[in-house]
Amino acid sequence: MNGHTEIAGILDGVSLSSFENEDQRGKALLAAYALAARLETPWETTARLCMSQPALGAALKVCKDLQLFEKWYEGGDKALSSEQLSDLVPCEAALLERLLRHLASNHMLHEPSIGTYEQTPFTKSLLDPVFGEWINHLYDATLPTFFKLPEYLAQTKYKVPLDPENGVFQYAKGWKGDMFNYYAAHPREGESFNHVMGGVMARQAGWLDIFPHDRVVETAVGDGPLVVDVGGNIGHDIERFRQAHPGTAERLYLQDRPEVVKLSKSPDPVNKVAYDFFTPQPVKGARVYYMHGVLHDWSDEPARKILAMQRDALKPGYSTLLIHDHIAPRERAHPHTTAYDLTMMVMVAGTERTEAQWQELLQSEGYKVVKIWTSPLAVQSIIEAELA
Repeated sequence: MNGHTEIAGILDGVSLSSFENEDQRGKALLAAYALAARLETPWETTARLCMSQPALGAALKVCKDLQLFEKWYEGGDKALSSEQLSDLVPCEAALLERLLRHLASNHMLHEPSIGTYEQTPFTKSLLDPVFGEWINHLYDATLPTFFKLPEYLAQTKYKVPLDPENGVFQYAKGWKGDMFNYYAAHPREGESFNHVMGGVMARQAGWLDIFPHDRVVETAVGDGPLVVDVGGNIGHDIERFRQAHPGTAERLYLQDRPEVVKLSKSPDPVNKVAYDFFTPQPVKGARVYYMHGVLHDWSDEPARKILAMQRDALKPGYSTLLIHDHIAPRERAHPHTTAYDLTMMVMVAGTERTEAQWQELLQSEGYKVVKIWTSPLAVQSIIEAELA
């Protein structure tokens, strides 16, 4: 039927430039995911899940280990054959060709002619550690923990993992203690993890795209603390605020574990503070206490303690708590949200919460929700809360 040919032609013509804004692009992408699910036969879905995707991750990891994309880019970033590419790395041409074919068949590479390959924006993005380290993290943590998840749940009688020191991650790694202590004791994996967190925080719509940040400066009183980034990793979020409001640097605080905050990308005079958020918040009376991707790392009991430790630092009627996290819808959730939920479960016994669960959690520690801020640019939201 000619209509089917026309549909394929229309789809072939769709690209990033086809959309006026990120909201349109995001909606079209979700529609494309749904379209692929409708078009696949059960066998095609099985082949993708059980062969194509595992092979794709492995091919990317081998190329990462070989530093293929880096050497390719340094050599001029032009179309090359597998034989030419094998001259750049210690890999037999016949083997490299098989890996490259799979990458090309999954649109990780372009194939302008038979046996000739070009890099894509995705493979070029892997040159940046905040993207490239995800491939190492896939093999360091994601695959090992999900591989052990069925076995772990069978042994624990299919109960929700709640203990951050005795969960799926510990079972997979043979480790005693929480994930953060593991990374402190394994610096190579820890450095990779920090880059991965940087990718989460830096390479998607940020909090300034969601929350009216000018209001923070406009409503601040005096010259006291302005923004405290609690558990802010190496400072991606606080640096965005500093760049938007450079005159406030001395009133900004970045807090995280000592070994993390010392790697901060925020220049002086931003205050870099080693802080354990299970202890009382030392910076009192700030206009904003901001937590990005912190509370989803923890089940309700430890999350309540984190909230309690911040509570006494807030100035009633002035201080605001901003929680930048996923709000899981009860139906038709974004696949990023559901993936985050299961990843938090296996890595740290954490969870992505629904709006009702966020309300209940905050109310239990003396907060009230003022507003939930959303943006078509972002999957995550920002919960604005204050003391009840």
